[in-house]
Amino acid sequence: MSGDEAGPYVGIGDVVTRVEARCPVCMVEGAFNYVDLLYDAPYYGKVLISVGRCGSCGYRFFDILYADAGEPVRYTYLVEDLIDVARTMIIRSKTGAIHSPDLGFSLEPGPYAEPFITTLEGFLYRVVDYAERLMVTNEEARDRVGQFIEGVHRILEAGSTFRIVVEDPEGKSIIVPPPGREWKLTKETIKTSGED
Repeated sequence: MSGDEAGPYVGIGDVVTRVEARCPVCMVEGAFNYVDLLYDAPYYGKVLISVGRCGSCGYRFFDILYADAGEPVRYTYLVEDLIDVARTMIIRSKTGAIHSPDLGFSLEPGPYAEPFITTLEGFLYRVVDYAERLMVTNEEARDRVGQFIEGVHRILEAGSTFRIVVEDPEGKSIIVPPPGREWKLTKETIKTSGED
């Protein structure tokens, strides 16, 4: 597409598709403007960014699909102090799972999982948010979840030694340790459930 046809998307990525269509919500013909952009994103590789907006009812659509797949991978990082907590980056794709066998939690991707990039500290606060919601909805697990939250808060305040593991069948998720601490990160290719 030429620069004029790409409109506000010039410089973001290559416009693959641009369509004016019927809005899936209000059904007004030609009101839904939809664009697919091919973009080379750091850590994720080539991604297809889909953006849509209805000029009639205001409905918005956004999605990211991976245009190329990597190898199924597992990263394990040994966290030992507050520098690791504050400066380790967690980059999770839509297909990435994060867990800690030492802390006793697992965050598995669901059908609407969103990718994110955050520090380990930010991720632990996210885990606490999820656990607090679980306390409200699961009366039987309240004491156990409360103890888990207290343990995570102790880590955030004073540090502790634990392992954090990221697994991704598409190979798009990663742990990025602080500079000079790369030796504490292990990477292994894993088999997916369909492989022998």
